Amino acid sequence: MEKKRKYLTKTEWSIMKICWEKGQSSARVIYEETLKQKKRGYQSVKTMLDRLVVKGYLVREKFGPIWLYTPTVSHSKVMTREIDSFIDTVLDNTFSPLFARLIEKEKLSSDEIEALKKLIEEHEECE
Repeated sequence: MEKKRKYLTKTEWSIMKICWEKGQSSARVIYEETLKQKKRGYQSVKTMLDRLVVKGYLVREKFGPIWLYTPTVSHSKVMTREIDSFIDTVLDNTFSPLFARLIEKEKLSSDEIEALKKLIEEHEECE
């Protein structure tokens, strides 16, 4: 049974995206990547990495004088859990407000609309 992980903050998400992209990385490499988004102190990034270890999203191992951080769970798995939680908590398990908002804001490309239509058709065929 998988242990329940605590939810990620916005800053933790940004750090985890770097970790997912890089795979195993040192704190220094991750820190330098975060500077492309926002100015942060090295020690602040190191603290966030250690919190992500405690939360179970990363493991760290000593390699000579440096610590290497590696994701323990995939981006898609965490994203799926977050989406499911949002749908359950905010939308009361209804999807139409989400699609209406996406279409209203013109966030969907024609390819995305076609993909959604295909998913709906496949869902209808299964019922």
